Amino acid sequence: MTFTPLIALKSKKGELDALRHLPANSEPRPAILVELLDSVGVSERGQLLPALIKAAVDAAVHDKPLWIDAHLLSATSSLARQPGGPLEFLDKQIENTLHDERGLLALDVTALIPVVADSATDDELRTISLLRQHRPRDVVVRVRGLATPPAEIVDRLRRVVSRTGIEAEHLHAVIDLGFVETLQPAHVTRAARLIGTIVDDIGPSSTTLLAGSIPASRNSFATTTCQRPEVPLWHAVAEQVDGAVNYGDYGVVHPVPPKGGDPGPRTVNPYLYYTAPGRRVALRRQLAREDGKPVQGAAVEAFTALAEELLARQEFAGRDFSWGDRELTRCRRGGGRTAGTVPRWIAIATSHHIEHVTRRAPSDL
Repeated sequence: MTFTPLIALKSKKGELDALRHLPANSEPRPAILVELLDSVGVSERGQLLPALIKAAVDAAVHDKPLWIDAHLLSATSSLARQPGGPLEFLDKQIENTLHDERGLLALDVTALIPVVADSATDDELRTISLLRQHRPRDVVVRVRGLATPPAEIVDRLRRVVSRTGIEAEHLHAVIDLGFVETLQPAHVTRAARLIGTIVDDIGPSSTTLLAGSIPASRNSFATTTCQRPEVPLWHAVAEQVDGAVNYGDYGVVHPVPPKGGDPGPRTVNPYLYYTAPGRRVALRRQLAREDGKPVQGAAVEAFTALAEELLARQEFAGRDFSWGDRELTRCRRGGGRTAGTVPRWIAIATSHHIEHVTRRAPSDL
C-alpha cells in the first residue's frame, strides 16, 4: 500500500496557520484530519472559520481534501446549530469559496471528507449519505480505543457501509489510540489483531493507526529529548500486519483538548516541541517577571533565546526544511521576526512536524 501519513490537528489558529504555509508544490501531501472545536464560531468577526475554509480550499485544490471530524463540538456551538449540521455547512462554504476562486474548475473538486465514529448514529450516517449524494467522496470511520472486540468493530463498519452506500475502496479506517505514554506490547497485539480483521473482512482503501504522546502539561524548564512511542508502536503493528497500516499522530499537541475549550489569550511560558527522527526535543523558558507579573516583551525575549538554543542543536533540520524552520531562524536576535504567543509557537512547531512526517522515510519517522 502507498504510505500516506495522517496528522490530526485541532481547529485552532496555530494549526491552521501551519496549514496555510504548506508548500504549494508539496508532494506527497499528508492526510490532514481537523477536529472542530467550539471556538470556530459562525460570525462575521470570527477569524477561525475563514482560516479553516482557506486551509480546506488549499487542500481540496491539491486533491487532498481535509478530513473533518465534528465529534468535539458541543450541541450549543454555532457550527453545530447550522441547518444540516456542521459538515453540510462547511461543505457549502468551501464549495462556494472554490467556485469564487476557481470558477468552473471547482466543479470536480471535493470540498471535504467527513469523519464519523464507528458507533455513529442513524442521523449522522444520514448526513454522510446526503453529502455523498451531493458529491461522491470518501468517508473516514474512526475507531477509538481497543476495548471493543474486532468482530463487533467489523459489524459497525458494515453498518456504516450499508447506511451510507459507500464502497470499501472509498472507505478509510482510523484506529485511534489517543494518548500513549509508553510502548505497550498488549496494545501492539490488540491493534494488529483489529487491523488485520478490518483489512481482511472489509478491505478499506486505507487503515491508519493514530496515536500521540505530547503530554497534557509542561512541568520543567530544562531542555529534554525523549522518544516518541507512537513511532515504535506503529512500526511494531505494521510488522505484524505486513505493512497494511499507515502512520498517524497528533502533531505537537496533546490528543485531548483542555476541558472548557479555548481559554483565550493568556500568559504562558514560551515552549516548543520539535520533532526529530524517533524523538522530539522539548524546550521551555520561564518569563522574566517584576512584582509577580511578566515584564513587557518577556515572551518574545524568552522565545528568542529558545529559538537560538534549538538552532544550535543537531536536531535542527535546517532553515529550508519548512516554513516553521525558516521562522525559527528569523526569530534569532537580528533575524527580523518575533514570536510571543502560543499560536505562533504552535504554528512553527506544527509546520516543521508536518514536513518531518511527510518527507522522512517510514524507517526514519
